[in-house]
Amino acid sequence: MRIPVVAGVGRGRTLLSAFDAALNECGMPNCNVIRLGTAIPSGASVFEADRTCSSPHEDGDRLYAVMAEYRSERAGRAIAAGIGWYQWLGGRGVIAEHGAEGDSTIEVEAEVLDLIYASLRDLCETRGVPFDGMRVAWRLASAEVGVEPAAVVVLAVYGAEPWERSVVAWPERRAG
Repeated sequence: MRIPVVAGVGRGRTLLSAFDAALNECGMPNCNVIRLGTAIPSGASVFEADRTCSSPHEDGDRLYAVMAEYRSERAGRAIAAGIGWYQWLGGRGVIAEHGAEGDSTIEVEAEVLDLIYASLRDLCETRGVPFDGMRVAWRLASAEVGVEPAAVVVLAVYGAEPWERSVVAWPERRAG
């Protein structure tokens, strides 16, 4: 299993449209993100990618991902989001996501990285796995908030699935 980690920054008239623009920068404008937890399956390869492009037939599809995001409309503030991962024998591992807002990009990026390392250390400890900070991989997105709202997004994309495969099928509603 290949898990690309992509990042995006977006701006818009609202927090929602800024978030949508950040997803578009990641290559995921037309998917519905379903957030996953902290486990990386055996045999997985987690890697940074520039963009994970959704194809035209994926409009509205389910996108299974670990997502870090932060949105703000506070002009002059800095925002950051990031995902860190730690893998051990056989590709198994854990993944952590965090976001922050502060006075400067350097400050919020450092805060997000501190949170990622602390979470990964705890996740490994819970599983009885030795932690070596030198083996942590991570990806961040950051931005300064200007006149318009801004959003940053980092996604570890596990896969996408069309709704046709859905287990639940809702009956058509008839007028009358």
